[in-house]
Amino acid sequence: LAVAGWWPRLMDTDSAGAAANSFAQWRASSERQQMLASSHQVGHWPWASDGVASNGDVVWDNAQQRGFLRLKGFVANDPARARYQLWIFDAARDDRYPVDGGMFDVPPGREEVLIPVKPSVPVLRPVAFAVTVEGPRGAVVSEREKVVAFARVDR
Repeated sequence: LAVAGWWPRLMDTDSAGAAANSFAQWRASSERQQMLASSHQVGHWPWASDGVASNGDVVWDNAQQRGFLRLKGFVANDPARARYQLWIFDAARDDRYPVDGGMFDVPPGREEVLIPVKPSVPVLRPVAFAVTVEGPRGAVVSEREKVVAFARVDR
């Protein structure tokens, strides 16, 4: 019964809970490696930050409309005060309104976290990925005042 009660929490790979859960981190790492090893077109781009966050990369599979963020050296956040939010810039959309890739947290004591990404609306042609720091509820449209990481898709 204890396993049955905890199993849903172990299987949690949503972006908000994935960074805090060791099993979810292991699963995200495994799925990311499978995605990178797949035979179809998968994008892989490094973060180009201004030293505010640090480094890592973005892996994106446009056919599956999902991907992973690898964040190294990001500052842990207090979800009651601020949250990280991913934005996906799509060549088929106005740059003022990038696709919301979801909010997530970086727990204390983690040098590296993997965040699964599955946006709620389709991304036709991604051209860039950005991580911002927003308020506890995130943003519908970011002011982009605190961009902590940016990855440009090289075509």
